[in-house]
Amino acid sequence: MNRINRILIERKKELSIALLFFISLFLFVFPKFVDKANNSVEYLFYNVAGESAVDTNIVIIKITEQDISALGGWPLKRSYYALLLSKLNEYDVSKIGIEVFFTANNSNQKIYNNLIIEEIKEKNNVLLSAIVNNLNIVNKNFVAESLLLPEIKETYPQADIGHINFITDGGIIIPQNIKVGNVEVKSFSHALANNLTYGRLKLNFYSSFSKFRSYSLLDFFTASDNNKEIKTAFKNKIVLIGVTDPTIGKSISTPFDERLAGIGLHAFAVSNIIYNNGLNYRYIDISTILFFLFFAIIIVVIKTKKYYFYLAIFIIAIITFYLLFTISFIELNYSAFLFPWFLLILFELYIFYLEREVKLGIAFTENELLQKTILQKVNLLDKLEKELSSSAEPQKELLSKIELLKNEIQEIKLFNKANETPHELESNLKEKNFLGIIYAGKVMDAVATIIKKVAPTDASVLIIGDSGSGKELVANAIHQLSNRKEKKIVAFNCAAMPENLLESELFGHVKGAFTDASKDKIGKFEAADNSTIFLDEIGETTNKFQAKLLRVLQSGEFQKVGSTVTQIVDVRVIAATNKNLSELVKEKKFRKDLYYRLNVITIEVPSLDKRKEDIPFLAQYFAEREDENIKISDAVMCVLKEHKWSGNVRELKSLVMRASIFAKSEGRRIIQLWGCNEIT
Repeated sequence: MNRINRILIERKKELSIALLFFISLFLFVFPKFVDKANNSVEYLFYNVAGESAVDTNIVIIKITEQDISALGGWPLKRSYYALLLSKLNEYDVSKIGIEVFFTANNSNQKIYNNLIIEEIKEKNNVLLSAIVNNLNIVNKNFVAESLLLPEIKETYPQADIGHINFITDGGIIIPQNIKVGNVEVKSFSHALANNLTYGRLKLNFYSSFSKFRSYSLLDFFTASDNNKEIKTAFKNKIVLIGVTDPTIGKSISTPFDERLAGIGLHAFAVSNIIYNNGLNYRYIDISTILFFLFFAIIIVVIKTKKYYFYLAIFIIAIITFYLLFTISFIELNYSAFLFPWFLLILFELYIFYLEREVKLGIAFTENELLQKTILQKVNLLDKLEKELSSSAEPQKELLSKIELLKNEIQEIKLFNKANETPHELESNLKEKNFLGIIYAGKVMDAVATIIKKVAPTDASVLIIGDSGSGKELVANAIHQLSNRKEKKIVAFNCAAMPENLLESELFGHVKGAFTDASKDKIGKFEAADNSTIFLDEIGETTNKFQAKLLRVLQSGEFQKVGSTVTQIVDVRVIAATNKNLSELVKEKKFRKDLYYRLNVITIEVPSLDKRKEDIPFLAQYFAEREDENIKISDAVMCVLKEHKWSGNVRELKSLVMRASIFAKSEGRRIIQLWGCNEIT
C-alpha cells in the first residue's frame, strides 16, 4: 500500500489527466444525465435571481375547469369562440392566437365554423394552431411526416396557422419552421410575435405564468362592454386563448410553475421572441471544450495547486455562470465544469492527505544515510581545521564555516540520539486503563467520572465526538458497569446500512416479508432484550426511520417487517454521533422528539488534539499490543505529539501498529523515523 501511495503522489499529474479524460467520456456517454444536472443548476439560478416582470403586451384568456363545466363540457361550442373573437375585435387587439386545436371529427361543431371565419375575415389578425406528426431533426433541420390542419383552414384556406409543437432537448425548444414535404410551417409563437428571423427558440421561463394579465373565459364574457379598464387592458395587445384544465391539455414543469399549460408555454415563447430574451444555448458545446482545456492547463502548468485553489476557482466560476445566465441568458455546459472540478478537488485532497502522511514518515530517510552524512561533515570539519592551522593568520570566513559545520554536526547527533533513545513516559502522569479506555490526563478523567455515575441507571445516553475518538469504547464501558452487563452489548452502525435494509436489521423480519426473506430473522433490538444496544452514527438515519425508532424508545414496542404482531423488549439505548444533532433538529433533518428522548444524558468524547498528554501513553500501549518489548524513540514521539490527528485515536492506533510491524520485521525493538517503512 505504501508503494501505491508513492506512485499516486509521483504520478499525480498523469492521473489527473486520466481522470479528466474519464469524466469527459462519462459526460459524452450519458447526455441525459448532463441535461438533468445543467437544468438543476439553472433552476438554482432562477430561484436565487427571483421572478422578473412579464410582458405587459400579452394578455391571456384561459379556459379553466370551471369554464368548461359551466359551458357544457369539452369541447366547447365554437359559437363561444366566435363570440370571443367578436368581443376582442371590438377592443382593438393587435393579434389573437388560438392555441386550441380545432379538430375535424365533430360534425356538431361545423355549423359554427362560418361564424369564426367571418370574425377572422373582419380584422385578419387571428392565428390558428396546427400540429405536426413525428417531428425529427435531419441535417440540423426540423422535418415532420404529416401536418394536421384545423378544420377552419380547410374551409377557409386563407386562415393563418402556426404549429404548436416543441421538443425537449435539455429544455423546451420551439422550431421556427418545420418542413412537411414541400411545405414549411412557421411556429405559432414566431407568427404571433411577428418575427420569422429569430430561429429556433429555447424558452426562458423567467417568472410564474400567474404574473401575466389573464382572464378566465367566463370572467371575460361577463365583463361589461362599458368597462374602460378592460378595454384598455386589451387595446393593441397580443391575446392568447388556450386551455388550462390539466385533464385536457398536457403540462410541463418550470422553475416557478409546477404545472404550466400549453397556453403558458406559448405566452413565454412570444415574450422571449419579442424581447430577445430566450436562452442562448449556442455556447454549450464550445464551453465544454474550453472547460476541459482549462482544467488540463491547470493540471499541466500550475504547480502550486491545493484544495483552496480549486475552491477559489469554483466560487469565481459560479458567480460568472450566474451573471451570464441572469443578465445575458447565456447557457454553458455547467456539468463539464462541475464534475471535473468535484473529482479533481477530491483527488487533490486525497493526495494532500497522502503527502502529509509521507511527510510524517520521511522526516529522515535510512539510518545509513544519516550516519554517512555525519561522517562526511566530520571529514569536512577536519579538513577545514587543518587548513586553518596551516594558515599564517586566522581567516574570518574559514572560522565561520567551521562554527556552522560544528553546529550542524551537533544537531544531527542530537537527532540521531533522540531517534535511538526510547521515550520515557512522564513521571508525573500515570497511565490508566478504564475498561479499555487508555489515558493519563484530567480530560478523560472527567469522562470516566460521568460514565461511572450514569452506568448503573437505565437512562438513554447520547455520546458525541469526532470520528475515531473512542465513542464505542465509552458505550462498552457504560454497559460493563450497568446492571445489564451479564448479557452482551449489541452494537450497530446506522450509516453502514442502506435505509431499505435498516428496519429489517434492527427490528427483524418474517419469512416472505420481501423477496430475499427466506426465513424469519431476529433483529438487533430483539437480540438486545434485557441488555444494551449501541446505535452508532444515529445522525445518518432518515426521519421515516427515526419515527419507528422513537416508538421503541418510548414503549419498547416494535413490529418485525412483514408482521402485524407487536413485540415488547426491555432495551437500554446508547446512541453516538459525530454530527451536531441540535443543528440537524433546526434544519428538520432529525426529529426533535427523538433527540430529546436520546439526549437524556450526553457524554462528549474529546478529540485527540484536546488530550495531547495522552498521546505518549496511547502510542506506547498500541506498540506493546503488537510486541510487549517494543519501544518508541524520542524523535518519533515528538512527531506524534505535534501531528494533527484528524482520525483521532483510531488513526494513531493504525499508524503505531503498522510502524511496530515494520520494526519487528527488521529485528529492531524501537520504532524510529526511518522514512516510508514505518511512520507513513
